[in-house]
Amino acid sequence: MTQEHVKLGLVYSGIGRHSSAWRLPEAEADGYTDPALVSEGVKIAERGKLDFFFVGNSLTSSAHRGDFAYTGKNVQVSHDHLFAIEGFTLMAYAAAFSEKVGLVVTFNATYNDPFHIARVTATLDHLSGGRLGLNIVTGSDLSAAFNFGRERHLDNEDRYDRVEEFTEVLWDLWDSWEDGWLVADKESGVYQDVTKARRIDHTGKHFAVRGPLNFPRPPQGHVPFMHPGYSERSLEYAAKYAEMRFIQWRHAEWNKAYYADIKSRVVRHGRAEGDHLLIAGITPYVAENARDAHAKFREVQDLNINVFVPEVLSGQLGIDLAGRTGRDRVLAAIDRTLIPEKAWIIDNAIASFDDEDITLEDLTHYMGNNPMSQPAIVGDGKQLADFIESNFRDRAFDGLAICQPYWPGPADAFVDLVIPELQRRGVFRREYTTSTLREHLGLGPAPNRLAARAKAAEEGAA
Repeated sequence: MTQEHVKLGLVYSGIGRHSSAWRLPEAEADGYTDPALVSEGVKIAERGKLDFFFVGNSLTSSAHRGDFAYTGKNVQVSHDHLFAIEGFTLMAYAAAFSEKVGLVVTFNATYNDPFHIARVTATLDHLSGGRLGLNIVTGSDLSAAFNFGRERHLDNEDRYDRVEEFTEVLWDLWDSWEDGWLVADKESGVYQDVTKARRIDHTGKHFAVRGPLNFPRPPQGHVPFMHPGYSERSLEYAAKYAEMRFIQWRHAEWNKAYYADIKSRVVRHGRAEGDHLLIAGITPYVAENARDAHAKFREVQDLNINVFVPEVLSGQLGIDLAGRTGRDRVLAAIDRTLIPEKAWIIDNAIASFDDEDITLEDLTHYMGNNPMSQPAIVGDGKQLADFIESNFRDRAFDGLAICQPYWPGPADAFVDLVIPELQRRGVFRREYTTSTLREHLGLGPAPNRLAARAKAAEEGAA
């Protein structure tokens, strides 16, 4: 099934995506702990009729690792990964300030148990009226293991064996109550139909769970999943279980090929292409005119405290820059034909600055914000809409996760300048016509698998 409308989500990350943009006079610097920014963020997402409001998560802090910006003389702490807002708490708060927009929260399945997550998510899906979504990650940071009393982090194969079993148990717990459980007959005194509840009696390699869940089935049946990751196991897990996949944006040709590969995997798992949406992450810089947008991008980059270090940039790009200085011009210093797999990074940097004469210092600032994850897209509202519409129609992605370099201005600019353009072109909704996140995403209802299995067993016995 081809999606009629592009799917759009707004990413909330405390201060913002860019490590130095918080230094702007207009930027908020306390977004990790300011509840007003959370409520403002979800209201902006709903004002734009977006599909979802998203929050990431982390179980560690960079404070203990020395992940600091390199100044050439000393180290200076940037805000990157110092803090991570607890997602379920944030989304419970955001739900109270919104009515329609989906609420996608990240959690780490390696350091959680299915019963706890099933209970939390069923509760939050009810409180939000069926708007919850889950971004399931398995983690890769050894530091997380130390925070949970473990001596090692599970390897990739063990993590995905565990998360697959986790997912099956999570679904069964959600399904352990059928609809129609509430009787509430005041005359007879019968409150509930206990035949609507089932134990799941799961015993596996990683979990032993009896059930049933002590909370009713979520309004969506199964809360929709998102999953990122790059390993083969990650690709197959998402194709089998997830409704969304968080992907890189590189360039149109690479993304179209990636899109085709992922969709083919989904079909091999017996699902329709439209059951699994590819969501690319970008960080837009948008203004009334392109000149102002590129000027703001330049202003933000110039606030970056990283300096050009030949060995660091050489390692990032895979090319020898020994003897070069930060004032050297990129196109003169780097032969892009020698790095065909990463030449797109330089192309995107030049496009973002709107200047082919950028320096190695400029490129260092650009690289300091990991352009392989949520890269900058810079321009006016029409140019951003051109980018979104063309790549959506060309099947390079099904939607975008819109990150913000800082809060709160860029989010408002995207909603005010880009969304109306997309609406005029007929590729994005003008009003919400659906209520749940599954419905926003064009997904069908989730059948109760536990009830279906019980019915099949009864029919077989008969």
